[in-house]
Amino acid sequence: MIRTFQQHRLRESQLLNGLWDFVFDKDDIGLSEKWHMNFPSIHDRIPVPACWNNELGKYDYEGVAWYRTWVTLENSRHLRLLFHAVMGHADVYWDGQHLGYHYGGFTPFDFTIPNATSGIHELIIRTDSTLGHNTLPYHIVDWFHYGGIIRPVEVQHLPDVWIENMRITYDMTGDSSANVRIQLKLHSMSEKPTEVPVSFYRNNELIQNDSAYLSNKGSTELVLEQAWSDIQRWEPEDPTLYMIRAVVGQDDRTDRIGFRTVETRDKKILLNGKELYLQGINRHEEHPEWGFAFPNKLMTKELDIIRQMGCNTVRGSHYPQSEYWLDLLDEQGVLFWSEIPIWGAAFPAKETDDPLFVERAMTMMDEMIERDFHHPSILFWSVHNEIDTRSQQAYDLSIKMTELVRSKDQSRLVTFATMHPMTDICLGLFDVIGINYYGGWYFGHAEFEEMLEVFHERCNQYGAEHTPVLMTEFGGAGVHGDTGWEPRLFSEDYQADLLSKSLKLFRSDPKISGTYVWQFADTRGQLQSHLPHFRDRARSFNNKGLVNEYRKPKLAYRVVKGIYTDQTDPYDWGSTLK
Repeated sequence: MIRTFQQHRLRESQLLNGLWDFVFDKDDIGLSEKWHMNFPSIHDRIPVPACWNNELGKYDYEGVAWYRTWVTLENSRHLRLLFHAVMGHADVYWDGQHLGYHYGGFTPFDFTIPNATSGIHELIIRTDSTLGHNTLPYHIVDWFHYGGIIRPVEVQHLPDVWIENMRITYDMTGDSSANVRIQLKLHSMSEKPTEVPVSFYRNNELIQNDSAYLSNKGSTELVLEQAWSDIQRWEPEDPTLYMIRAVVGQDDRTDRIGFRTVETRDKKILLNGKELYLQGINRHEEHPEWGFAFPNKLMTKELDIIRQMGCNTVRGSHYPQSEYWLDLLDEQGVLFWSEIPIWGAAFPAKETDDPLFVERAMTMMDEMIERDFHHPSILFWSVHNEIDTRSQQAYDLSIKMTELVRSKDQSRLVTFATMHPMTDICLGLFDVIGINYYGGWYFGHAEFEEMLEVFHERCNQYGAEHTPVLMTEFGGAGVHGDTGWEPRLFSEDYQADLLSKSLKLFRSDPKISGTYVWQFADTRGQLQSHLPHFRDRARSFNNKGLVNEYRKPKLAYRVVKGIYTDQTDPYDWGSTLK
């Protein structure tokens, strides 16, 4: 399943999951040799969705690869090819014809094919996972860079008139009332003008009948505005959700929303007018057996582990995560911080204003918001992480990104995460500020008090004296199973001790509104034997997870759980890190 609920009852859909023909193009000759018309006869077979790096003999490869499958149609149909995520560059070919190109990795894209003929059709995808100076992420990145078609591919059968988009917005007018606006974008592939009936439903109850007229091969927008007076708000402890369905002729679309407000006031974050304290974790959607092609079953278990720890929020580090995961968060009342993969600890300031990089960043941000707009669990859109926010280039990029987000969605908070809290010049641009600071790990000793003192003063200087602050990354590595009588570096004991002291300090600071521990699970690092980057990553993993890569708990998990759930802290090494 792509979602936890059914989005279409009338529109037929076929998932192209399964084994596809597959071949590496290490010398990048496929275009010149026209592999989109003459796919190599010698090829592998590989699962889709999947990451090729998880297959034997393919672990290290980064670059160009080609995929092929076949689509059989019994009758001539209008088709929509929907790709939920393809890593990096993707060129799509249908029966040898180039349908188009997409750059991204974690956001969906689609193509429509009017009047596709009956018979067997060849679908070929050229992918390229190569990272460079203007890619998202940058070529020096602190997580393993998988390649492949990582999320499902759908073939949807479209009627002559189909729903291209549905956008639901609302303004709360009282505790249980709101003005609701449902906007449909309709498209016709008919050769003649058409009038179709339109019906709207809320939780399967009809709320409006209407009709729409479309010229031949034309488009139109239809808007329904109503005042609803019997709304139950979406709350973490009671996450009420509403199913909204539109039926247009022979097509339909269902999405799900929750009603809530989010705002800031005097350094606090308020959900439905009530002050929040966030107890969170950073989560990579990655596993050593599946890479980024994360299975739904593991998502449900992962969320159970996170909730058991006492978390009420998750940060999606550092890219748009799957829609199924967001649906689970909506259903269980867990708040989410969503971001795109601008990871900048090794990203030079001079690259920040590269026109192609900026274009790609803006597009990915737009696509993420467009895809995930209706999820009530999302409180934060984050525009970048750890870039050089001491620089004018980062300041200029921040203005462009925040303006884009606010133009698309004013119902959420715009944020970022800084690794330069004592020298950052962008503090005044955001609704919420995240601090990434690894006292006790990269800096050799825990110096959080000094950092926070300087940071809070800089907030006053940069017009952010009322802006809420979250500790979005902190912690240290602990290799699973390495325990002893003393908290040595890389031991579970040291990691637990560091997190215990850090969390207690942050929770005692009234100017901090929450914490996101780095990180939930150990993740593969982007280590290559011929390059110097990240060679401190034991086992080729970032070992700062509270659980290991197979979701087995470390001592730090139990420590964080004890603090987040107000239980007795099972671990206290006294003055070790003074």
